[in-house]
Formats: sequence, C-alpha cells, structure tokens
Amino acid sequence: MASDNGKITFVLVHGSWHDGNSWRFVEKHLHAAGHATFAPSLPGRGDSASASITFQDCVDSVVDAVKAAGLSDIVLVGHSAGGSVVRKAAESLAQRIKRLVYISPLLAGNGEPVLAAVPPDYGALFKEMAAQSADNTVFPPWPVWRDGFIGDADEATAKAAFDELCPEPFGPIIEPIDLTAFEALQIPTSYINPTEDVVFPIGEWGFFPRMYHKVAPCRLVQIPGSHEVMYSAPEALAKALVVAGRD
Repeated sequence: MASDNGKITFVLVHGSWHDGNSWRFVEKHLHAAGHATFAPSLPGRGDSASASITFQDCVDSVVDAVKAAGLSDIVLVGHSAGGSVVRKAAESLAQRIKRLVYISPLLAGNGEPVLAAVPPDYGALFKEMAAQSADNTVFPPWPVWRDGFIGDADEATAKAAFDELCPEPFGPIIEPIDLTAFEALQIPTSYINPTEDVVFPIGEWGFFPRMYHKVAPCRLVQIPGSHEVMYSAPEALAKALVVAGRD
C-alpha cells in the first residue's frame, strides 16, 4: 500500500495475449525503487474454456484479486485492452483506487465493445481469425508482432516475448460495456504514451492522441517505446509508471 514515504502499490493489468507474468521485468525495477506490485492474470488465457470467458469475467477477476489481497490506495494500471478492464473494475474498486493509469489503452465508448475501438479493417480481421480458430480465439502472426508491436526490441527479445503469448478469447472484446457508473466517478488519471507504438496506423486510427482524448484532461507521460514497452524498455516504463502514479 502507498505510504507517506512516496511508495506506491501498483496493480498491473495486462492486455491481449498476455498474462500477469508479462509485467515481471517492470516489477523488478519497481521493487528496486521500493514500490509494491500486484499483477493478476485475466481468465481464459488460451485454455480450453476460453470460448466461454466474458468481459465481466475478466473484470471480476481483477476486482476479486484486489479485494482478496486486501489492497487499498492503489494505482490501477491497464495496458492496451486491459485499459477497458480497469475502467469497469474501477466501478467496484473506486474507494481503493488512488489513481488510474493507462498505457496505450484500447478504450471503447459507453455501450460499445472493445472491438469498436480498433480500426474497422482490423476488427474484420479479428472476426475472421476467431471464426477460423477451433475455440473462438485470436492470435497475432509473427510478422505483425515483430514490427507492429515490438519493433524497438532486438529480435531475440521480440521472439522471447512472442513465445510467451497465448490465444486471446474473442468473447470479451465483442461484449458491450456499460460505463455509466464509471463515467460518474472522479478518479485522478494518467496516460502513458509509448511514442513508437504503431500497432494501429499513425493518424486517424492511431492509439495516440485518439485514446488520450477519451480520458483527457489528465496527466500525460511520454516515453520512447513500442506497444510492448514492458518487454523492450522495462526500466523506462517503470520510471514512467512512478511519474504517472505519484501524487
């Protein structure tokens, strides 16, 4: 828990294809600086039950994990699709949250599914991938991952990160999200923008500033890095999280 000496408790919620282990390099640097971390894994990470996982299941897993651990005064962090998860989780955890932090978040509007936030051609591709899979999941091809998601890393780092990925259940990202209660909350917010994030084409459909405008005005922290900056530049991301999460 955060204390008077400036130490922060970060709850780190991963995005698509990852699990909580994806934060371990960032956690190492946060721990070295005296901060605490908690990185739950969302359900349905490539297991046989993934087709039945819902968005609410993902939200509930974060809420239940935070409550079970007795955490309060937390900085709740969401990366990519995890940004949508933490918004909905904040409705149940508002009294425990000191600040929300988004890292290249994928944020749909009230009543929309996460898929509504991706470029239309990408959405069509995801639907096709899910339909062709045996268990209603999606997974990124290596060439797309290498240059689009983690182009700032050397090949060995990119390949090691790719090997950790698991198929993502499609159900949670096509489920409409009611954010009425969230929109009534007043939680201090920060946005971390990795400036080389080109998962979506730069311009109208790019992450930044499109997603930033959905949460502005808020604290903006910019760092060099790709979408997968937790692998390619974990120390820089850890420092950015401290800036984003401090009072």
